[in-house]
Order: sequence, then structure tokens, then C-alpha cells
Amino acid sequence: MLRFADAELLSFDIDGTLTDATTWWAGPETGWVQRYSVRDGEALLRIRQRRIVVPLSRNRTKAAVSRMEGLGLDMRWLGVQDKITGLDQICREYGIAPERVCFVGDGFDDVPVLRRVGLGCAVADAHPAAIEAAHLVLTSRGGHRVIEEIEHRMLTNA
Repeated sequence: MLRFADAELLSFDIDGTLTDATTWWAGPETGWVQRYSVRDGEALLRIRQRRIVVPLSRNRTKAAVSRMEGLGLDMRWLGVQDKITGLDQICREYGIAPERVCFVGDGFDDVPVLRRVGLGCAVADAHPAAIEAAHLVLTSRGGHRVIEEIEHRMLTNA
């Protein structure tokens, strides 16, 4: 298993990881919206100073695009249907082996990625299959400072 300190790239799902998996319909102009933690955003910005950070998510709502864009993250892998193909593309693009990637997810569709990367992390309230596939189950629930926990573990290699 990859140590947190040795991860060269951090990738994550959005729904249920950066959010608590709750959505609200804000009308046809805005679409579906979600709640994001400011603290997780700040942690992503700090991590981005030391590592490559790339979201890998089926979510391509206006809210998700706006949030990722506001953090200055590469948005090419928002709205992907096949996350393994997306992971392979990310690894090729950045010249990093999957074994050097830390991925954080929560859903059934994250299972193949959690198994493929060097350090697969599931949020505390993840789908049972994601928990089973992960190398590590975090103490944080989706949308509740998950990235802060990842940052802390990266800094302390906990």
C-alpha cells in the first residue's frame, strides 16, 4: 500500500466525497446544487502546492464545474462515465503510475479505481463495496472535511 507521503497525485470523486451526497434543485437556470466545505477547498489548495490534484467524477453539474474551476483544478475528468478509463487518461497525462495515486471515493462506481490505485480511501459512510475495496476507510463522512483529513494524513503520514 502506498504511503500518504509518497502519493504524487490526489484524485477524488465529488458526490458523496466532497459533498454529503445531497442535492437540491435550484431551477432550470442553475440546475442541481450541492454544499461544499470551505475547509476542504482550502485543503485542496494547500495540497495542490505539493501534489497534482485532479477530480475524477461522473458529476458535471454547473455547481461542480464552478467549484472545481474556482479551485483551479483540471476539469477534464468531470462527467466521465468510465472511471477506470478516466484514471488511465489522468495517469498518462501526468506521467504517473496508478500505484503512485491516492484516490478518495464513496460509491459503487468507485470500486474499480479504489482497487487500482496505490492508496484507495473510502469515506466513512461509503457504499459497503467501496469500503471493502478501499485500502483505508477514513474517519470523515462525505462532505464533512474529508480533504482536511487527507491533508493531515499526508503531512503526518498517518
